[in-house]
Amino acid sequence: MALRAGWILSIPLLMLMLPQALYVKRTTKRLMEATGPRYGKTLGKGPGIRLLHVGESTVAGVGVSDMQQGFTANLASSMNQSSQQQIHWQVLGVNGIKIGELLNQLQQETLNECDIALVTMGVNDTTKLTSLNKWREQIRLTINQLLTLTQGPIIFTQVPAMAQFPALPAPLKYLLGLRAKLLDVELQRVCKNHNRAHYVSSKPSIEPHLMAEDGYHPSEQGYQEWANSIGPSILQHYSQHKP
Repeated sequence: MALRAGWILSIPLLMLMLPQALYVKRTTKRLMEATGPRYGKTLGKGPGIRLLHVGESTVAGVGVSDMQQGFTANLASSMNQSSQQQIHWQVLGVNGIKIGELLNQLQQETLNECDIALVTMGVNDTTKLTSLNKWREQIRLTINQLLTLTQGPIIFTQVPAMAQFPALPAPLKYLLGLRAKLLDVELQRVCKNHNRAHYVSSKPSIEPHLMAEDGYHPSEQGYQEWANSIGPSILQHYSQHKP
């Protein structure tokens, strides 16, 4: 309640911060999605674990040049090192996408069945002010859609703490940080009330040396640290749902 009250009180500041937001949008360096195949596999024992990772720009590898340097490939490597299992991974990531647009993509794309479905979303829904009701409902619909692709867990990563993004100046970053936290609380609530959905508190390091040159996305080292921080939790949830 305190978070929501804080957001309501801050709404009048939105118009005052519009010039700052437009300046950030105009001056922040635009990075492209990573190139390379959006699927791969590690070495290890078979038949292995099939990982589907869907989401926004961090899933699309923005911040690195090749998908092998990105979040999903690093996560597969981390999971392989912990389990010794071969990890087969595939990615559906789109820069700038919101949760409703991701849902549309999932309904239209032909994706392979998986053992684990991982979702990384929230930054664009924060900056584009997706309502809490719409966010909550579309998270539920996304879970239902992913249930058609997996008998295993559906895992959501934490909405990033935007107040720590180097590219965002104060006071804009504090307002966006508050909004991101509200979305994160709603995400946790939805996952808690669904027996197949799980939330992992990833808390990626957002220190400047772990960020790409835009100050908004992780670097290769940043993706490695983020992947290593959630790999054990993902394997734990997988083991709980394993047939």
